[in-house]
Amino acid sequence: MKFFINRTTKEIIEVVLGNDTTFTSEGSEMVELKANSTDAAGEKHVPVMTVEGNTVHVVVGSVLHPMTEEHSIQFIALETKQGVQRKALLPTDQPIADFVLAEGDEVVAAYEYCNLHGLWKVEA
Repeated sequence: MKFFINRTTKEIIEVVLGNDTTFTSEGSEMVELKANSTDAAGEKHVPVMTVEGNTVHVVVGSVLHPMTEEHSIQFIALETKQGVQRKALLPTDQPIADFVLAEGDEVVAAYEYCNLHGLWKVEA
């Protein structure tokens, strides 16, 4: 899974198909987000996944990530062998998401994006 960001507008895109790695937005080249590459507290940013039956529960951080206007998780995404599911979050939400797997599907990884500390990922 690849995500790109326009550092000026903060727009983020996800590559669904293809190998093109050059994207522009508002006249600026978008930069690929690299997971777990920011110097920040891992215990508040690395997603924690639990799978029970076909339900995947994702919590951002072993210590729950704060959610304020200034510092919050923007989305949680689940990559599976069959596709991607994503939950958008507001600063008033808890940094938690539940996803349901289709029959026969398997988790590949969970991602979260913090507006201050970037993209974080945990593999299944």
